[in-house]
Amino acid sequence: MRVLQARFYPHQTTVDDFFVVGHVVWEKDGVTGVPVVQPSASLLGNGALATMLSKLQYLVEVNSPESFERLQTLRSRFWSFVEVAA
Repeated sequence: MRVLQARFYPHQTTVDDFFVVGHVVWEKDGVTGVPVVQPSASLLGNGALATMLSKLQYLVEVNSPESFERLQTLRSRFWSFVEVAA
């Protein structure tokens, strides 16, 4: 199993100023498996969660089929993807 943590940076202030939107999970090796977006439990009360999850799902889909590698190299001032332990 491979997992990427999806981080959103609402302001371009510091590298540490982000929140976790969710996790992108591949049950297989990250190459042949289909990724599943799992929302962060800490954002369940956030009204903007649906919009951010929709954008996250879009980023995963548009970077397919090599989304595991491509998301980690995505050049964005608002999003980053970091591999974490399953």
